[in-house]
Amino acid sequence: MTALMLTLTLSANEHYLLPEAKSDLIHSLKRKIQRAESITIITRSLDNSALSKSIEKALKQGASFNLITTNMTTAAYYAKYKNTIVKVPNSQRLTNNFHLNILLIDQSDVCFSTLSFSDADLKRDIGEVMCTTNIEEITFALDIKKRFTERFEDYNQ
Repeated sequence: MTALMLTLTLSANEHYLLPEAKSDLIHSLKRKIQRAESITIITRSLDNSALSKSIEKALKQGASFNLITTNMTTAAYYAKYKNTIVKVPNSQRLTNNFHLNILLIDQSDVCFSTLSFSDADLKRDIGEVMCTTNIEEITFALDIKKRFTERFEDYNQ
């Protein structure tokens, strides 16, 4: 019983059903970003003013930001910041078929979303976001980050 309780306390899980839990999700993500030293977001689009403000504040405090996106407007917006690496697809095929949305904080938290991190999608569409501190899920997200970093090219090329 003690081993089971220890395992459960080592991995914190949060689930959000969207659009109903949008405000709770944004509040939680802002808290995670606020304490981050390293932020990685893999998404079709990152167009959320609350998250943008939190990311900008974290960058001013010395955090690093890695963004992998298929949206050129999103890429252009974030590429201007110091301590930021922005990756975009090198082919249109990747742009049209990209449906992956992950937010990774340091190597301690990861969130997987069925929707992009844009206000329009989070308000309008039905989806789910699952955040966890499970080391296996974090390792999985780090592997995805590595693969897409290799497949995508620097926005500023």
